[in-house]
Amino acid sequence: MALTQRDIEAGFAQVRAERELQKQLDAVRDPGFWRTLNPELTISDFPLAARRERIAPAPAAIDQCRAQLLADGYLHAPPIVPSDQTARLAAGVERIVAHGLPPALAAVYDEYYSVFTGMEPIFEPLLGPDYIMVTQGVAAFYVPAGADGRSLWSASAPHRDRMGPDARTLTRDVPSILTLWVPLTDVTTEHSCIYVVPASADPGFYSSDMAVGERFRYQDIRALPAAAGSVLSWSSHLIHWGSSSSRFVTTPRMAVTMYFQRRDVPLWHPFVLDPSRPCSFEERLTWIDHGMARPGLLGGVKVEGA
Repeated sequence: MALTQRDIEAGFAQVRAERELQKQLDAVRDPGFWRTLNPELTISDFPLAARRERIAPAPAAIDQCRAQLLADGYLHAPPIVPSDQTARLAAGVERIVAHGLPPALAAVYDEYYSVFTGMEPIFEPLLGPDYIMVTQGVAAFYVPAGADGRSLWSASAPHRDRMGPDARTLTRDVPSILTLWVPLTDVTTEHSCIYVVPASADPGFYSSDMAVGERFRYQDIRALPAAAGSVLSWSSHLIHWGSSSSRFVTTPRMAVTMYFQRRDVPLWHPFVLDPSRPCSFEERLTWIDHGMARPGLLGGVKVEGA
């Protein structure tokens, strides 16, 4: 497909955003800057220490999550993250963006990681006990009204995730690793919601070829509007993307992501958050710049095998 004028303009906008980040690197590398920018958020050595109380899903909802994941390659759990927690982190993301910085930098804060605590009732039946939080690809997304989905740091084009192919998915079993996507704001079909091609409609889903291709019908594409604090999760084989946003919406779309993997398989990536050991500010910077495909930019720490 030939480049359009809008593609070119989006490319220049990305260059400007990256230059602004470069100008602020000294501040970005200083935890004091982040504590001042969002004083209601925290940066500690143990981001999972303050586990949040969760809304327990009904047993029928948990059963449906498993059935949906096996049939369609994704699940959609009802809101389980308390609204005060999503609102606090969303406010932090807005301040980061207003400061001219990428929303992914929200992952410096403890509250980013605590969003993903307390989800055992949903994910232990799928991944087994003591599943692992894999921090490769940590990202927060901010899609303003009218955004056309061309920016590298907002909505993503159709893709399958990096952690694949997954041997368990190839045998039509519950995947060994799952992507989690938690909206911090209510997301309608006009707010750049997630769109997917269900496994049942994707001839390439159970293949080791992770290319997207164009072998699915447009009629099979499924929109997934989601309430703040709900959980979307999917196999790395699922084709998915974020759409453009209507200029008539009055709020941005914000969301955060994480991987969960089974403990009884080899690590998919050396970036993990182990609740039993300290997690430094510099380690978080390393996770973030790798997630932004800019390894080393933020001056974090070297992780063996990354």
